[in-house]
Amino acid sequence: MTDAARAARLARHPSTPPTIAVAGSVDPAPLRAAGWQLRGVLSPDPYLDRLDAATYVDPSEVLADPLLDAVAVDGEDRDLVALLPELRGSGLLLLLPTAAPLEPDAVRAARAVRDAADAAIGLVARWEPWAQVVTAALPLAGGPPVQMTVRGWPRGRQAAAELVDLAASWCGEVAAVVAAPAPLPAVELPGGATVSWALLTASGATVLVSHDGPEPVVRLSFATARLEAGPTGARWDGGAELPLLRNVRPGLELTAAALAAATGGRDVPAQTWPWPADLGDLLVVARVLEALRTSARTEQLVPVA
Repeated sequence: MTDAARAARLARHPSTPPTIAVAGSVDPAPLRAAGWQLRGVLSPDPYLDRLDAATYVDPSEVLADPLLDAVAVDGEDRDLVALLPELRGSGLLLLLPTAAPLEPDAVRAARAVRDAADAAIGLVARWEPWAQVVTAALPLAGGPPVQMTVRGWPRGRQAAAELVDLAASWCGEVAAVVAAPAPLPAVELPGGATVSWALLTASGATVLVSHDGPEPVVRLSFATARLEAGPTGARWDGGAELPLLRNVRPGLELTAAALAAATGGRDVPAQTWPWPADLGDLLVVARVLEALRTSARTEQLVPVA
């Protein structure tokens, strides 16, 4: 039945409303707003009663449902993470609403499935208007960044994952990391903000991160210019304020909407930036965060393996 269900998913007509199941603690509201129809909930509780959706008690029921296009998985649940390769191999599109799982081996296993359906990851800072302005401004700077400093960045795994995703996009591949209490390239930023961790990129740029400050402010330094940006605005050093794009929908909703376009064996649209993060982006983030944890534990500079 699973093979028949996979064939049915790949043959779905573009006009068919996309259907999704949630597995674990996933809020269906952004999915509905993106155009998905909630078909079911994967739960070991047979008494779970949702008036708007069926209950799948066993993962095999999800795999065998020919009317199901996708699954949104709670990446914090290790048992559900172990199912990712099987879910993708069955032709089900995959949505991870956050950057979890952050263990590289789990991401590699999900990514290694051949002929699998697409996956979209909830790395949503790239959708923020100020981040889009930074990306658009980079070609005007006359060369790659030589340094990136960050003030007021929120703490926590998801926030760190979002920043790594942005830094890798703007400054290039992360080659090594260092986290306090290991010796850092700089203890403080100008003005006294304490540096908590740093990324060293293959291009030679250094990213210095501080959590001190009321709101995120990112400064990218180039050979002949500096660009400062955050949720309150963006400007070149000594220049006028750059207009921010209007973000009409939250990043997770935009990510889910792009995934909905990939039903029936099609690809997630990736013609204009930003597009949804995929498992390759998640693997980059997972490898960097694992190295940061190792650096904090060993108090040493750690290459990103």
